[in-house]
Amino acid sequence: MSYKFNRDIGKRLGQKMASKATYAASVVLQTAAKDRVNRGGPGAPSVAPKGPFNQTGTLLRSIQIDERKNNGPKPFCRVGPSNGIAPYAVRLEFGFVGRDKKGRQINQAARPYMRDSFAKSQKNMRKAALVAANNVFKEFAMGGGR
Repeated sequence: MSYKFNRDIGKRLGQKMASKATYAASVVLQTAAKDRVNRGGPGAPSVAPKGPFNQTGTLLRSIQIDERKNNGPKPFCRVGPSNGIAPYAVRLEFGFVGRDKKGRQINQAARPYMRDSFAKSQKNMRKAALVAANNVFKEFAMGGGR
């Protein structure tokens, strides 16, 4: 039995491989970011440039994967805190100097957790993406190209 490999099958295969690889890399980044935040504990103040400590768990819970656009020709996932859950997340990541909305003078040093996690987990993200893409291809090949 032969099966004609056409452009549409290759296109769908490539998109599925990219989608699964993107998601796998996102999971690695999410785990690394949560590990970075999950140090210290209630009452333990964080000190810049180290990452923020887990005080209430809100920031930790807000680090999520948004995969709504992880399909089609250019799949991608967004990993990071949801501003609706933890509006102070950006201030922790980048720091803040100036007056806030309540008129208070703030001089808060950055306590990066996402950027550091991304920098330190790139190798593991690459590995996870390759494994995921290979698994999709193996499933495709085992299924006779379907």
